[in-house]
Amino acid sequence: MAQPLPLDDPRTLQAIGILADALDDVSGAGVLDTVLVSKALRQVLASRSRPAFDFASRAFSTLDPEVKRQVAVDATAKARAQVARGLVEPALPIGIRKAATAVPAPSGILGALNNRGRPPRRPAGDDR
Repeated sequence: MAQPLPLDDPRTLQAIGILADALDDVSGAGVLDTVLVSKALRQVLASRSRPAFDFASRAFSTLDPEVKRQVAVDATAKARAQVARGLVEPALPIGIRKAATAVPAPSGILGALNNRGRPPRRPAGDDR
């Protein structure tokens, strides 16, 4: 079993905030669901409680897969912008980030948080 995310770690909390911000920017179908997840993530930031994180994780897992992919892309862009402005430290040293090529699409909140700062994976058959 994977180690649970440390809810007292500043990088984890920054990533949760970035993910919540990306969820706030979703429009169109599924926006009510993303508002719920964003509010749940902000509750995690306020309380730093494991039950709040577990609820947010379950809520995130109910999002449409396409919405999750778009949120992952948006959160990655937001994280990179914050790193570029010097607001946050990169999650991994630059050399390690460039070496990581195959990134699975996030299947849950842990996947989205762990994949922050990495390029999004294109769906199979996407030859862009």
